Amino acid sequence: MCRYAFHQYKATYACFQCRKGFKRRNAEDLLPEHRHPETPARCPGCGGPTRNLGRDLKLPKQAQTEQWAAIEYLANNRFNFFSCGCDGIGVVPQSLAEAQQLVEARRQKSAGEQLLGRITAV
Repeated sequence: MCRYAFHQYKATYACFQCRKGFKRRNAEDLLPEHRHPETPARCPGCGGPTRNLGRDLKLPKQAQTEQWAAIEYLANNRFNFFSCGCDGIGVVPQSLAEAQQLVEARRQKSAGEQLLGRITAV
């Protein structure tokens, strides 16, 4: 059963400049009279822009720069950490090399690349 269907969960936002994260309530979870125009989320530390990474991601500690680099690489390659709450997102890569492998493995390949893969696999 989807756990996000029954309770309100805050989304995880991350600032990649200062490597900080925070949670923010979604506008859809508020009553109409308490909603305000959607303002972009700003980092509470540096005031810079942040990215909504979904509800399922647990951000690393600020000193873990390799894990932050991996998460930033995934976010820049349109990877997100949204799920319905049933399965989760799977294993989050712990290094930039692992993140690059994951993006390459899930990348949509063209017909030519698929054909080349079948030819070279033989």
